Amino acid sequence: MNWKKVMAPVLGAALLVPGMGTAAFADELPPTETTGVELRATLDSLLSEHYALAVDSMMKIYDEDEAAEAAMAALDANTADMEPVIASVYGEEGGAAFVEIFDKHNTGTDDYAAAVKAGDEEMQEEALDEIQSFVDDMGAFLGTATEGNLPEDGATEALRQHEDFVQNTFDLYAAGDFEAAYTSYLEGFTQIFGAGSAISGAIATQFPDQFSDPNTPAGDFRSTVNRIAAEHFALAQLSMTKGYNGSDDFDFADWAQDQNTEEFRAALASVYGEEASNQFAELWNNEHISVQGDLATAAAADDQAAVEEATSTLTSTFATDLGTFLNSATEDRMPLDETIAGVQAHETSVVDTFQQYAAGDYTASYESYRTGYAIMFDIGKGLSGAVVDQFPENFENTAPEKMPATGLGGTAGQTNTMVLWITLSLMILLAAGTITYRQSKNQQ
Repeated sequence: MNWKKVMAPVLGAALLVPGMGTAAFADELPPTETTGVELRATLDSLLSEHYALAVDSMMKIYDEDEAAEAAMAALDANTADMEPVIASVYGEEGGAAFVEIFDKHNTGTDDYAAAVKAGDEEMQEEALDEIQSFVDDMGAFLGTATEGNLPEDGATEALRQHEDFVQNTFDLYAAGDFEAAYTSYLEGFTQIFGAGSAISGAIATQFPDQFSDPNTPAGDFRSTVNRIAAEHFALAQLSMTKGYNGSDDFDFADWAQDQNTEEFRAALASVYGEEASNQFAELWNNEHISVQGDLATAAAADDQAAVEEATSTLTSTFATDLGTFLNSATEDRMPLDETIAGVQAHETSVVDTFQQYAAGDYTASYESYRTGYAIMFDIGKGLSGAVVDQFPENFENTAPEKMPATGLGGTAGQTNTMVLWITLSLMILLAAGTITYRQSKNQQ
């Protein structure tokens, strides 16, 4: 396809990404809400949800779960939601072309899971060919669309890495190597956030009058918080359904949640110290993670009284306690009532997604899933914004406003294009760990 003909930028119109408009007023916006950071967050949300739903749908296809069809439909709906975002930058034809290519991925992964379940090696090869076609076509699309700011070779290689994470996670799951499967899942979840960073960075370089730099320290921190929060939601749903179904991998899904909790705790410790982060972990584990397990167990036993008790703890007790903790930690930068309401909305989406699944209303369950996944990015925005406002000295941007237009942040002749997403992914992983804060006397 002649991508250059299709990719006609239309940035003169108002963009569909929240907060978009012009980079000229970037200095007037909070550092976590600039035009570039908002673009990055939007891409992070859609692309990471795609990853979570892709793995989820493949597992359900393999397990012959009755929710498999609804999972595949949710994956397709996620792809459809990408179209207006891409179209707002590259026109309707560009948006349509993007979705047409992306559909190859969804079809290929679904077909691959079904082929593995059936033991049909020929069908597996056909599905893998379809996925490789997606990798090649999307790499060409991104390279042309960004006018080389995201090099085609780099995009293609990084997309191949993403596909490898999806496939390896599933293959390990199908083989019963659950610890390795969930380890791969966590690594792949981190890697996909590098895509949002890379693509938004390329677009910002291409259209500097429309987008500020998305890859600032504040932008990195917001992306880190978003990733941990979204990963928590995705893992909660996997763990609860696995527990409800008595699946062999339940303990490993639970283990993955523990890894996520520790990363969340460490991120808070880097800002507020060990004592506060340990208080958070105790609250998170005792009133949230363990209670979600209680809810799944109660639902499986058809113990309605226990279901109601667990639901109340999550949506009332935990929401109030965590909201109070965050309000206090951020020194009222996260307003108490609004924060409690936000946590309550999260918990309600967790409960609804699970209970609708348990009731067999799979379409409604995935609608709640997608709503709940989006809520995590609202929470991430609020929390990261409050922390950056509280400790601005830890998020000063000392890097050049724009990197050279190589797509790699290095020399134009650089050929090791895997540096593109690997480096960005490592930056996101390290962001929480490299932020330091020495508590003030009035907090000791």
